[in-house]
Amino acid sequence: MQSIIKIANNIMQFLLSLDSAVLVPIFLFILALALGAKFKKALRSALTVGVGFVGIFTLTNLFFSELAPAAEAMVQRWNLSLNVIDVGWGPYMGSIWASPISLLMLPLFIVINIVLLVIKQTDTLDIDLWNYALCFYAGMLTYVSTGHNIVLTLIAFAISVFITLKLADLTAPKMQEFFGLPGISFPHVVSLSFLPIGYVLSKLLDKIPFIRDLDWDEETLHKKFGIFGEPIFMGFAIGLIIGLLAGQSFADALSLGVTMAAVMVLLPRMVSVLVEGLVPLNETIREKFQKWMPGRNINIGLDTAIVIGNPTTLTASIMLVPVALVLAAILPYNRVIPFADLSSITFAICLITPYVNGNIVKLFIIGTLIIALVMLPLSTLVAPDITRIVQEANMFDLPEGFSQANMVTAFLDGSNPISFIIYKLVSLFN
Repeated sequence: MQSIIKIANNIMQFLLSLDSAVLVPIFLFILALALGAKFKKALRSALTVGVGFVGIFTLTNLFFSELAPAAEAMVQRWNLSLNVIDVGWGPYMGSIWASPISLLMLPLFIVINIVLLVIKQTDTLDIDLWNYALCFYAGMLTYVSTGHNIVLTLIAFAISVFITLKLADLTAPKMQEFFGLPGISFPHVVSLSFLPIGYVLSKLLDKIPFIRDLDWDEETLHKKFGIFGEPIFMGFAIGLIIGLLAGQSFADALSLGVTMAAVMVLLPRMVSVLVEGLVPLNETIREKFQKWMPGRNINIGLDTAIVIGNPTTLTASIMLVPVALVLAAILPYNRVIPFADLSSITFAICLITPYVNGNIVKLFIIGTLIIALVMLPLSTLVAPDITRIVQEANMFDLPEGFSQANMVTAFLDGSNPISFIIYKLVSLFN
């Protein structure tokens, strides 16, 4: 039995060592060949998808690596003295993968997805391993809060998978139309968690005349402000302002501005490369599934990383970084210092963008309300259990300069409402 667990763990660790730029093209290539695609077509398309992912993740990492130090500098400069530090998704996810329970949850996701496809309860075939892992959150929080009750853990995980796939199906038409990604859905539980809240807030904002009449999407901004309303100039200006707020030298702030401008321009182009590879593979996969399942439109499930390059999303998320810190400082119910996940706010709002039709004013207001009403309070409430998770994995390391903190949390992933509600409800049955 131990040898089987060891082999399974080695396989999982190997898969985890491959990033999406390698893993997703491999899955697509094998799947396309299995469904009858020609070798050359499958290989070229899969490699093109890989190239697109490399471009997207290179630019995304550039975005995070440049923005994170500015966010860190603002935290230190503003002297936020709270006792829960946001260590981000990295240590949180690493702690979950270090737990033996993840060996059960990973294959269970695949089984649930296939069964739901067969019984016509989902039209999403999720091929992104990291999407699977995001559903681990509900399971792992249940695991520690129930004293390691495996049955309740797997129930919480299964519920998370089911809800995620259903929401991916429900939102797929809107996502495909707005982002120009035919045959794609986003079973990303973290991004999907904030979407219903964003949708309701958008409808409420539509009832406020002044805000309702502000139609500030990318095209409108360009018309009103000329070249200064283009993504390249908006990225530069906001990056420059963030750098100055962080106390950077003018030269460093200029560098941050140019980097943000580069990301705003190049990310959408890398998505176009990805789509170029996806379209022929999607056609093959969908045609075969339609023969097996007549009348069905099967969508390929991918990570929301491929849509965070939308100019409206990026602009709003950068503007929300200082807003999150101000809210953390003034809200009496908050105990969290937003830190490592500050640059990842884009994942909380990226799927809301289509539902506000790219309106940057509405997206910014909604993002502010989500941070104040959801992310800060929930990441505060889950801090004891997240601290327990990382302690069990021996990954409780506070960033330098935060000795006053005695608990850790994940500002983005720890605050997603779906995982929070599931684990709180399931834990009641312990």
